[in-house]
Amino acid sequence: MEVGRVVTVYGQSLLRFAVHEDKLGYLARPGAYVKVEASGGWSYAMVVSFNLLDELYRKSRIVEELEGYPEIRPSRNELVAMLVGYYDGKGFVRGVPELPRPGQKVYLADGEELARFVGSGDIAIGRLSQNPEVRYTLSLDMLCSRHFAVLAMTGAGKSNAVAVILGEILEKFPYSRVVVVDTHNEYVPLAEKFDRVRVLSPAGRIARLVEARYGVKPSPLEVPIWTLGLEEIAGLLRLDPTRATKQVMYLRGALQEVRRARYKYAGADDPIYFRAEELLGYLEGLQKSSRQRYDRSLDDLVLKLEMLLENSELRYVTRPRNSDRLYEGLGGEEPRRSVEAYMRVYGALLEPGVTLIALGGLASDAQVSTAATILKSLWRIITASVLAGKPQPTLLVVEEAHNYAPQGRWSPAREILEKIAKEGRKFGIGLGVVSQRPRELSQTLLAQCGTLIALRTANPRDQEYILGSMEDVMREMVEGLSGLVTGEALISGSAAPLPGIVRIDSFPERYGVNLGGKDIDWRAAWSTPQPKADLAEYVLGEPEEEEEERKTSTIDKFL
Repeated sequence: MEVGRVVTVYGQSLLRFAVHEDKLGYLARPGAYVKVEASGGWSYAMVVSFNLLDELYRKSRIVEELEGYPEIRPSRNELVAMLVGYYDGKGFVRGVPELPRPGQKVYLADGEELARFVGSGDIAIGRLSQNPEVRYTLSLDMLCSRHFAVLAMTGAGKSNAVAVILGEILEKFPYSRVVVVDTHNEYVPLAEKFDRVRVLSPAGRIARLVEARYGVKPSPLEVPIWTLGLEEIAGLLRLDPTRATKQVMYLRGALQEVRRARYKYAGADDPIYFRAEELLGYLEGLQKSSRQRYDRSLDDLVLKLEMLLENSELRYVTRPRNSDRLYEGLGGEEPRRSVEAYMRVYGALLEPGVTLIALGGLASDAQVSTAATILKSLWRIITASVLAGKPQPTLLVVEEAHNYAPQGRWSPAREILEKIAKEGRKFGIGLGVVSQRPRELSQTLLAQCGTLIALRTANPRDQEYILGSMEDVMREMVEGLSGLVTGEALISGSAAPLPGIVRIDSFPERYGVNLGGKDIDWRAAWSTPQPKADLAEYVLGEPEEEEEERKTSTIDKFL
């Protein structure tokens, strides 16, 4: 169907075309597709903006003085479209073989030909907003190997989009490996629908919160302190290496010594076994030896470490019983003994399926250090597998990624996330970053994401940040993000067959399971009396202690 003619071509991929008044309804919203003849085939373009002008009103400026104005309606309808690729008779190819010429006829791309282009991928994520009968799919290879970003303002549907992708992977790829850093426990309900979803959470209060809310009992998560590097332990102690340099120096020396007590060639970051009490004991020994001169930095460091050991919610780090028993049950010499325990602790996360690291309820510094340790451990294991000739392709998804890789400030997880983004493709490590604050996310990380799934984003600073960080995204596309409805997304990049505005499938409607993170129904909650609840076990920390500590009285400790 002919809809108009090319008026202007500017740049290398934008064209302005005039549309007949009676055909404007077919192109009424951004995201519609048109085509023009090119090199014996067709070039396709996506409508990104409009310039609709009433010529009579523009010239007269006074509508009231015009008689018969509704019947005259002389108008000029000009639309701007971005060229996205061409059909050469064999298949759809990204790029522009030749620019259209002013005066060329512009035709509407029909649903049948669009379905051929966008419906042959691996991951069915939704439907074209302009053509709801056309399924829109993504290439799994490009999605994982070139990384992807899901960006949106709060409540726009980013968690739903990620859940649909995970659901598709679980249904179609039985040996997939996906690890999700679930900052707010939003994806835990996936375990109700899919058998191959495992939920791991720190034992104690955090695990009880997960089970009480979702009815899913998580497996205990342990991140032993001896597997943490210098930066991760500094993060737990709230030490910024760029400022607390003297305390970090003491901590680095202490880590080296307690690791070298078992393996004399160990460095501060090597995963060689030690107990948290050994680290504290070494620092207290330094404290006693320097009593002739007051050292506030050392005293503060010892106090912070004591507080860390007293924190019941962090026993999955400081007193990991299962990991300690695992290490003690292994034979052999160091460093092989520690490496074997290390591989068993973190290698279990790479079992086929989706592993959810549910960290909701933990303090943010504990979340960041935990995620950093897990990501570094998986990097070590997966890269070693590739070098050994046995690759383990794995997709890592990080929710609230701006908390882990912030722009302009230090974080224990930022370096490893940027490293995965830059080098992960060579080792079969894919990365998905999810954020509601794009402007606070590391620009290096965002720039490495080859596919953009951007839902409604109204903040102009976020729009500018997206525009400046990602390729294959034009200003006209980004400026239209504020006009998207909830659940609608602009999808562009290497995994997308062609850029499109897509209505993402509703995960609850498709799979019959509601995700976490759903807004409270205030009207209903304030209209009915709320039942009383016993919150003690969800507010208080874990009371249990090591058996030896139970038998030790306060006076014994003092003596």
